[in-house]
Amino acid sequence: MSLDSRTIKHHLSGQGILMSIGPICTRISIKFPSIRDDFLHIYKGYSFLEGPEITDFYLDVYGRNFYRRYLRPQVAINTLMNDNYVPLPVSMGLLSVEMGMNWQMAVGCKTHILFHAGVLEKNGVGLIIPAISGSGKSTLSAGLAYNGWRFFSDEFGLLDADSGELCSYPRPVSLKNESISVIKEWVGMDEPFSREYEGTPKGTICYLRPPNSSIENMHKTVQPRVVIHPVFNPDAKPDIKPLTETMAFFRLVRSSANYGDIGEPAFHALAKIAKECISCEITYSSLEEGIQLVNKFIDENLP
Repeated sequence: MSLDSRTIKHHLSGQGILMSIGPICTRISIKFPSIRDDFLHIYKGYSFLEGPEITDFYLDVYGRNFYRRYLRPQVAINTLMNDNYVPLPVSMGLLSVEMGMNWQMAVGCKTHILFHAGVLEKNGVGLIIPAISGSGKSTLSAGLAYNGWRFFSDEFGLLDADSGELCSYPRPVSLKNESISVIKEWVGMDEPFSREYEGTPKGTICYLRPPNSSIENMHKTVQPRVVIHPVFNPDAKPDIKPLTETMAFFRLVRSSANYGDIGEPAFHALAKIAKECISCEITYSSLEEGIQLVNKFIDENLP
């Protein structure tokens, strides 16, 4: 049963409310009203539960004392994972929420193999986009999500080692600096976006809610079929470079956040992807060009 906004806000401001995203359930408590409003806007349409539910993570967003909550508000977070975050001003509170959830996944997720990657699906084709920061991964993932692809993630790709299927974890896309205006023009409407947070260590940050269809279908899995490593270069000519099975495997290992923790099952699962999926590196100079190269590679290499 769906909860009304009043009930969600009540629990969110107190002991917390459960939020289910794909296979992950997090209990979240936010003590600052302005951060709650930002959070509920960007997570509009997600599944909130009162319980009972198996809970994977816990996140409390709070002020450490009366002074830091009311007079000169400053945001601290508690994830029960030996947190040592530098507190942020309340105006950047949503960043604290997102950083806390990222930290929990990166450090605490042992049930799935994690990729630092965008993951999407179209016509039953699971696409993994692993990349280092600054490669345009999030921008490309957001562009594909608003171009007919079902969005799984732009940060944490989740692979079930037993089934070999990709699980959806469609958190809002984190956009930075120049990519914000690019995606706003691409999406063509302001409603799915958060406000812009300026002056962060990474410059200006804005969050994009995935399309409603991606949120509604977040519990549907898909088999990986394609792995594409993006390289954004505004001065480069478009290029597609196929990867050998060996290179594809080692790049997947490099992109996994918990490969060593999962161990042998991760080795076999990634080796299977490298063997059975088509893999390449694309170089592109614009979002439209990147999307064209993704579609071109898939159309020419999959029946």
